[in-house]
Amino acid sequence: MISDIIFLLLRKGAHHEPKRVTTSEVAESIGVSQQTASRKLIQLEKSRQLERTGGKVFLTKEAISEVRKLIREVMDSLEGTSITFMGSVVAGIGEGAYYLSQKGYADQFSKNLSFKPFAGTLNVAIEDGDIEKRILLRQQKPIMVNGFRKGGRTFGKIETYRCALSGIPCAIVFPERSVHGLRVLEIISQFNLRKKLGLADGSKVVVEVVAN
Repeated sequence: MISDIIFLLLRKGAHHEPKRVTTSEVAESIGVSQQTASRKLIQLEKSRQLERTGGKVFLTKEAISEVRKLIREVMDSLEGTSITFMGSVVAGIGEGAYYLSQKGYADQFSKNLSFKPFAGTLNVAIEDGDIEKRILLRQQKPIMVNGFRKGGRTFGKIETYRCALSGIPCAIVFPERSVHGLRVLEIISQFNLRKKLGLADGSKVVVEVVAN
């Protein structure tokens, strides 16, 4: 139950900065009374996994360490098991096309993933229940795409994971300087996936991660 609270706070970004979260919100999220939620928050605070200040809460390094330990245990038990995400297509902000058209990235994608990506990403907002899976995915070893410099500008590294969407080989990318939160996956493919699969904003998709 305490881990449920930690994952709730992770989804809210309370590991990056203090966030305002009420006991009623915690109680509703994990299915307990407000009194029980309050006790659990106090336990987290006493174990130094949670700090409270000015009505806001913040996850400490101790909490993140416990989460990583739990994730490692889960990944060990799930070894050989695929991870599947359910989600909906959402609009991006148009930056994917610019970055994927950079030769420094495109050449590495072609070499490491065996396909030259279409200059654009498919953005998928995953369901709330799959956010924990996203955290689990990031604990697996990625296929690295190194950063580089061009014209005095630095382009950051990208961590990638092979996946499939409607049987089409794709990859989930996690840029070093991503503007997306925990809910959005950026997916690349050799195709314009929107056209290839007839997708529009709101279309439901299933993304299956393939072992690297």
